[in-house]
Amino acid sequence: MATNGSAKPDGRYAADRLAKVQLSGIRRVNDKVHELEAAGRDVIHWQIGRPDFDTPEHIKDATIAALKRGEVHYAPNNGIPALRKAIAARTELDTGVPVDGMKQAVVFAGANEAIMASALALINPGDEVLMADPNWPNYRHIISLVGGVPVEVPTRGEDDFQLDAAEVEKRITPKTRVLCITSPGNPTGAVQKRETLEALARVAIKHDLVVFSDEIYARIFYGDGRVSPSIYSIPGMPERTVIINGFSKTYSMDGWRLGWTVASEELTKAIYKARQYTTVCVNTFIQHGAVAALSADQKCVDDMVSEFRKRRTIMLEGLRAIEGVTVPDPQGAFYVFANVKSFGKPSSELADWLIEEHGIAAVTGSIFGTSGEGYLRMAYSCSTDECARGMARLKTALDSLRK
Repeated sequence: MATNGSAKPDGRYAADRLAKVQLSGIRRVNDKVHELEAAGRDVIHWQIGRPDFDTPEHIKDATIAALKRGEVHYAPNNGIPALRKAIAARTELDTGVPVDGMKQAVVFAGANEAIMASALALINPGDEVLMADPNWPNYRHIISLVGGVPVEVPTRGEDDFQLDAAEVEKRITPKTRVLCITSPGNPTGAVQKRETLEALARVAIKHDLVVFSDEIYARIFYGDGRVSPSIYSIPGMPERTVIINGFSKTYSMDGWRLGWTVASEELTKAIYKARQYTTVCVNTFIQHGAVAALSADQKCVDDMVSEFRKRRTIMLEGLRAIEGVTVPDPQGAFYVFANVKSFGKPSSELADWLIEEHGIAAVTGSIFGTSGEGYLRMAYSCSTDECARGMARLKTALDSLRK
């Protein structure tokens, strides 16, 4: 076998592209939690972004009924018609833009697969892709896996992590092809304001960019209305925007692995072609359950968001009672991104100390990008009691460190 004489970090048979990606830092923390709990330790679960609620019963009932009546064979590559129509109806309600689900929606095995298929369909090797820093690291790594070049745009807690259009435009080159927007965001919980989105839309139209708009947390929103603003609703943007969404967060269906894209007919044709060669189609009977999720009364969503709002208050009040910690108000999702720079330690070192010595599982901000250094991400997707216990424990830990 030919060799260039340099050792590969992933083994001599691994593809070169793997050198550009890393194993998940979030999963590393989760593995440590399991290890500590197996040893009998009590751990505060702030590490992973998934609701702790059960999937609502009416969704499970619809899924069981579909299974019992024999909905067990291959589904269409782009999803069963009833689900594509339900996705279209939901998107129209959320954005005010008419959507033809039969031509504009594709169903995936989770939003992560939707990102991968969209990247495969729309990004050429060498294309540059703009994204906020900090942001969910999967975007950076998926772009690298398909041969694209991630270009990160710094955002600041002092500005509520708004993505500044001037900073975005400053980084545009002839190779720039896509702008990724995640709102509400992971890890910050930041919601991009309507005026921010309008400025970003002007940049996208001026430079003929495609926009990936990740709206997986759009309905876990604490501002006015029941859904966060979408760039898809801005004139001139539906033809160049791919909405990426799913069921994991809004309906507590993370283990079901079910997501979708909505885009123009032209963009959807490209995404559909890539989708045929990923997981082919999603488990058929769970798609019928997903129809019930989108089409039935949405009180289950309102109730869940109400509980998250209570936990958010506990987290913010608790963090602001700790000397040396500052935190912006997260307007969506279920994360707080706490500034701990005053403690004088790298955030990764502080996160390791908290879990090893105090049983507090937070995620170092540095894995979300350079601008995340000095922050800790804490997911309040655990019980209200655990949020309160965790805050008391965190205050004791950080007060002791300061002394």
